[in-house]
Amino acid sequence: MRDHLERLVFVDETSLKTNMTKTHGWAPIGDRLIHHAPAGRWNTQTFIAGLRHDRIDATGIVNGAMDKDLFDLWVEGILAPTLRPGDVVILDNLPAHRSSVSADILREAGAWFLFLPKYSPDLNPPSRDIAAQYPDGQRSKWHSQS
Repeated sequence: MRDHLERLVFVDETSLKTNMTKTHGWAPIGDRLIHHAPAGRWNTQTFIAGLRHDRIDATGIVNGAMDKDLFDLWVEGILAPTLRPGDVVILDNLPAHRSSVSADILREAGAWFLFLPKYSPDLNPPSRDIAAQYPDGQRSKWHSQS
């Protein structure tokens, strides 16, 4: 596979929630903090794409959080047409990715698909380093005691 990087497609998504706008902030002493935020239009938008070694492919933006139905639509309508037989689609463990409909679509396109292992901070050096800065009693449940 090292010689065929053009075959790899990493699928991931990220979302933006407008209700995460800060309601407080800092300003110089004596000055009022003035900043704008959307008023009453709280929503979530999700950006999803396939990352290849040389480009971002099959991009899509959906209103709302990703679920199996939206993921199936994205795979069928946007991702599958970009795939060639032998491509390898690598997915994380989002429950929406574990769809039998999407699996069938990927198989029909001639693509393989693999799931990444479950997240472990032990495999993620920045998370491990941040966790090491907290006293033992304050470490979150996701960080191992090393």
